[in-house]
Amino acid sequence: MKKLLIKDAFLIATMDDNKTKYANGCVLIEDNVISYVGSTLPKNININDCEIISAKNCVVLPGFINTHHHFYQTLTRVLKNTQDKKLFDWLLYLYNIWAKILNPDTVVFSTKIACLELLLTGCTSSVDMFYVFPKNQPANLLDYEIETAKEVGLRFFPCRGAMSRGRSKGGLPPDEVVQTEDEILKDYERVVKKYHDNSKFSMTQIILAPCSPFSVTEELLKQTVDYAKKNKLLCHTHLAETKDEEIFCIDKHCMRPLEYLESCGWLEQFCFFAHSIYLTDEEIKKLALAKSGVSHCPTSNLRLGSGIMKLRTMLDNNVNVSLAVDGSASNDSSNMLLELRQCLLVHKYFTGPDSISAEDVFWIATRGGAKVLNRDDIGCIKPGNAADIVMFRIDKIGYTGAMDDPLAALLYCGDTQIADTVIVNGKVLVHEGHFVNFDEQKIFNEYLEKYKNIIY
Repeated sequence: MKKLLIKDAFLIATMDDNKTKYANGCVLIEDNVISYVGSTLPKNININDCEIISAKNCVVLPGFINTHHHFYQTLTRVLKNTQDKKLFDWLLYLYNIWAKILNPDTVVFSTKIACLELLLTGCTSSVDMFYVFPKNQPANLLDYEIETAKEVGLRFFPCRGAMSRGRSKGGLPPDEVVQTEDEILKDYERVVKKYHDNSKFSMTQIILAPCSPFSVTEELLKQTVDYAKKNKLLCHTHLAETKDEEIFCIDKHCMRPLEYLESCGWLEQFCFFAHSIYLTDEEIKKLALAKSGVSHCPTSNLRLGSGIMKLRTMLDNNVNVSLAVDGSASNDSSNMLLELRQCLLVHKYFTGPDSISAEDVFWIATRGGAKVLNRDDIGCIKPGNAADIVMFRIDKIGYTGAMDDPLAALLYCGDTQIADTVIVNGKVLVHEGHFVNFDEQKIFNEYLEKYKNIIY
């Protein structure tokens, strides 16, 4: 049995039910499972039997859980023609580009970029919604994404996304990137059978994800939730992201977005929604009652001028809220620690400086994500949980003067969001701020040589 001992941590923030913290603490990992956490070495442990990782001058946390992303967008970041557009105009421009550039090769490369950037910034588990399937490409593009995430080592929740309402049916996306309901349902079944693992410590769990109310048919929404219920799967979609979406739903269905999804059977505990900005207080109470989850994407919402989610209202009503970076063409990064900082600051402005704390945000990014994904084995450093752990060094100029609260300092202070060490499922993937198995410069050079001019 492989034993890994993290010792001498400046601070361990476990994110357990009591929000326990340990100064000068240690964590023992046996294979892929946490077996001990405390302020002293575990009894009867022979240090000579362990691989040692010094956490001196480090804050140790459970790995962050990102619950909404679009990995393929890493190749279309900060394009000049998208920088000043709101969501619908942004999408109308990018749909045509994605239809041209997405193929097995670009899916593999863009997935690798997103996964590695997430890892470097403390994320150990991620959802990704892949929903663009050009008609001139293989139908199994999602498989390339899943296999690449496995290679990187990220704990992965791939969404078999879908668009079934093209412009010819009154939807937003061009017809060349939409599929029929039959094609989508058959591929649901295929990817679930091939990849879905429902066991404890699972590294791959499939989520079903019709893209949005303006890009899928009512039939697909209903068929998806029925299939998910029968097969004990999670469902995910965009909801109430913009006023344009609200107008679309009222014009097409005579209902507000949440009311429309409710009519399709989506107010369920196994369903969670990205954004959820334009919800009334009564609609938020409906989410809470249904125990549905929310993926909060503050940076993307600000970047596109979409709005600010009512986070405090949701938390006060016990809605299951998680944190997400969203796609890399609307963020325009996959920087998870920076997303935590953004969340903290925007809501201190939106609902007042005393409305949210740094620890609240860490909770949302760890335990909140685990709750939304229906996992009780990640998001917390405690015996019996998966060994998904991140360490951030605080012995740097950017943290000088910030030791009154070193945990909060990670969000308020610092000059980088790069983690010192990242462990996923017991494997060290980042050490001393660098990838163990990948050459960052080599990957960037590959981008310059093969992908830099792909859309020009």
